[in-house]
Amino acid sequence: MPLHGLLLLLARNFKSKRLFNHLPFIRTHQLTTKNHTTPTTTNAGNITSKQDLIATSLPHVNDQVRTIMRTIPQPVVTVTTSLPGDPTQRRGITVSSFTSICLEPEPLVSFAVRIPSRASELLHSSGSMVVNVLSHEQVQQSIRFSSPSEDQFKGIPFYDDSTTGLPVLMGTLGSMHCKMRDVLTLGDHELWIVRVIKVDHGVGSVKGKREEARPLLYHDRQYRSIGEQVFMKEFESSLDRKHWTHRAHIRMAWNYLRELGPEEASPVIKRTIRAHFEKNTQGHKYNDTMSSFYIHLVGLAVKEDGGKDDFFSFIENYPVVTDQSKIMEYYSPSLIASDTARHQFVAPDKKSLPSQLSDLTL
Repeated sequence: MPLHGLLLLLARNFKSKRLFNHLPFIRTHQLTTKNHTTPTTTNAGNITSKQDLIATSLPHVNDQVRTIMRTIPQPVVTVTTSLPGDPTQRRGITVSSFTSICLEPEPLVSFAVRIPSRASELLHSSGSMVVNVLSHEQVQQSIRFSSPSEDQFKGIPFYDDSTTGLPVLMGTLGSMHCKMRDVLTLGDHELWIVRVIKVDHGVGSVKGKREEARPLLYHDRQYRSIGEQVFMKEFESSLDRKHWTHRAHIRMAWNYLRELGPEEASPVIKRTIRAHFEKNTQGHKYNDTMSSFYIHLVGLAVKEDGGKDDFFSFIENYPVVTDQSKIMEYYSPSLIASDTARHQFVAPDKKSLPSQLSDLTL
C-alpha cells in the first residue's frame, strides 16, 4: 500500500477504533508463560486489561523472583532496640534485606521487618535502633534473634550504649546507631529507612584480630530460605543439646521434609536428633516414637502448606506442631516412656495417628 494510502486508512479508522481489524498480527498475538497462554487481545480487537495480565502472571513471577534471590549472597544483620527510659524492654530481629542507600546528604541504610511482630512495635515506640553487622562466628546470635522468644538476650554478649542507651551486640564487624527517617508498609513487611548517627567499629573474631574478621553471609543453593541455611548449618554442626529446643527440632524437621520428602527425610531427621542426644548424655534420652510422631505432624502440615519457605508463618499457621503435650493424646505415659518406644516406633495405644491436620481438632 502506498504511504499516502496508509495515512488515509489511519485517519479514517482512528476515531472508530477499527484500526486493529486491519492489523491481524495484533489480534492473534499471545503472551505465553510457563503454565498458561493469555491472549493480549480478544477476537473483537479489545486489548486485555493490565490487571488481568498481572493477575495471571503474578504467581509465576513470584516463583522466579524467589528462585533468583536464593542465588544472591546476603549479609546477616541483627537490628536491636529498646524502650526509651527502660532499657530492660529490649528486642532484636535478624534481617536479611539490609542495604546501604546513600551517603550524601546524610548516610541512610534500610532493612525490612515482617509484620506484625513485637520487634516492629518496639521499633515504632523507640524510633531508634542499632544495626549490628554479624561476623561469621555469630551464627548462634543470628538464630537467637530470628525467633520471638521472651528473653532473646540471655547468654548473648551485649552492652547498653552509654550515649544512646540502646543494646549493642559484642563480637560484630560493626554497629550503626540509627534514627528512623521513613517507614513504608509493603505487603507483609515494613521497609525501614534510617539515618546513621554513630558507628562503632567491631572486630568480629575470637582472638580479637581485625584480619580475622569476616562477615556472616549465606545464600540458598537448595530449597531453604536464607535464614534456614544458617540455621541448618548450625544445627548440624552443634553438639550442645541445651541450645536445641523442641521448636528447633521442629524447624530442622520442617527443612528436611521440604527438601527431601517424607520417606528420605525421616531417617535423616532421626539420625540428626539421635546424634545430639548421644553427645549430651545428661537429661532426656532419645525417643524414636516421639520423634516419629512429630515428624508425622510436621509432614502433614508441610503437605497442607504447599512447601512455602517461611518457617515463622508456618508456625503461626500450624501451632499444633510445637505443642509438646499433643503426643499424650495418643500415647499413655507408660507406653511412651517404655524402652521399646525409645528404641523403635510403636503405634499409639489411645487413638490412631491423624491422617490429616483436621483430625487433630476432633
